[in-house]
Amino acid sequence: MIRFTVRSLLLSRVSRMDRGRVLDIQRRRLRSIVSHARMHSAFYREKYRGIDPDRLDLADLEPTTKSELMADFDRVVTDPAIRRADLERFLDDPGNEGRRFLGKYVASHTSGSQGQPMLIVQPRSLTELMFGFQMTRGNARKPTPTEAARRLLSPARLAIVTLKRGFYPSATVFQSIPAAARPFLKVLWLSQTDPDVVSRLNDFRPTVLTGYAGVLEELALHAEAGRLKLSPGLEQVVNNSEVLTDRARLRIESAFGRHVMNNYATGECTFLSNGCPTDAGAHVNADWAILEVVDAQNRPVPDGTPGSKVLITNLANTTLPFIRYEVGDIVTMAATPCRCGSKFPRVERIDGRTADTFWIEEGGRYRQLISSVFKNAFDYAREVREWQAVQVDRNRFVVRIELLQEASLDGPHLWRALDRQLEMYRYRGVVSVSIEVVDRLGPDPTTGKFRRIVSLVGPPKDLEHRLRVDPPHRAAGSGPATITSRAARRVSNQGP
Repeated sequence: MIRFTVRSLLLSRVSRMDRGRVLDIQRRRLRSIVSHARMHSAFYREKYRGIDPDRLDLADLEPTTKSELMADFDRVVTDPAIRRADLERFLDDPGNEGRRFLGKYVASHTSGSQGQPMLIVQPRSLTELMFGFQMTRGNARKPTPTEAARRLLSPARLAIVTLKRGFYPSATVFQSIPAAARPFLKVLWLSQTDPDVVSRLNDFRPTVLTGYAGVLEELALHAEAGRLKLSPGLEQVVNNSEVLTDRARLRIESAFGRHVMNNYATGECTFLSNGCPTDAGAHVNADWAILEVVDAQNRPVPDGTPGSKVLITNLANTTLPFIRYEVGDIVTMAATPCRCGSKFPRVERIDGRTADTFWIEEGGRYRQLISSVFKNAFDYAREVREWQAVQVDRNRFVVRIELLQEASLDGPHLWRALDRQLEMYRYRGVVSVSIEVVDRLGPDPTTGKFRRIVSLVGPPKDLEHRLRVDPPHRAAGSGPATITSRAARRVSNQGP
């Protein structure tokens, strides 16, 4: 416990170092992980043949993808005792939840919502690192020896509200809280589907509340109605694993009176960042991870500009190295410093996955319909609690909306806002949109995460040959729209 405390406090100091010193630490650890991977992984030894770990630059390393790591899994891992078939059998058995694979590894898998799941094994020391980050860099209170002593005398009460336990990465993290961190925490883990979740939270009186954005927003509604009473003891609210919209942030912050710290991470690097305690976004833990925001050709994009994807390097996982690992997240890095004082790079926005976009057809060519069309329109609809855009045909969309309790829909106002967005982005007259009011929009039952962007048709198979590169002409006339009082059974059954 003493070792964990000292190491955690040192982690806090690094975030105040100047950028040059942090980059020196990062380069040293990059060379170390590449050297280790080449020595112990047949896959990386072959992939990075000719690379001198002592003199490499990040750009010298060819990116890796989920498909190639999974196809060659047994040669990627650095422990020859790990076999994909054994790991899959381990993860298929619910009785193994909370247990370590081969007695020493934390094992998980990604949801597979974007295709094939990624199997993940990591040393248990990585969970200690992650909790060290959370208790210092991800803490709303300033981490000091005095604060550590206070938490020993009065442990933080951490309430975790997710869908369920299992082998998805965030669940395995919470199931693997290191023994050294437990004296500082009392933990209540609830499912959002528990019928008594509100009363149990009231009884527990958490100082820290963490969950998916959709769950936090629903709890905020209970707080607004006076059913959930967490103040004044609640010190911190943390969003994990789901995109936090600006409006959801405002609603949660208003209900709880606390800034929402918005973590950004992936299963392949659970400690990638911690939410900024003063501003929007999250600070990348740049001493132990590298986040590159790039375009489709893996070229870096300027801060303030959304990328097409990110490349993530986990500098701590020596068992299953992830080096310049490609993830289809649309991320924008902050171009200005924030008020908290951290010198680490800050993720300003996460706008979902590249795969969570729509492809429409116009004049025999394809182009993207960006989700901002819907998001910006619903910013004007104060009566809407949640929305989901479903592509039911190539150029036909159904937007499903859930209203706030006792609210009524102002249909003409909403359509005018949506029509302005279609006009602005030059989709007017090209796509048709209908709006359907539903009683409830919930998370995907498999992943526990809510998806606002759902395509039932997917990207075109011949996309590369029919990609539109010229700017589309503004079309005359408005796309047809209808508003119905309840969702059609056909649409609702096809949703997630």
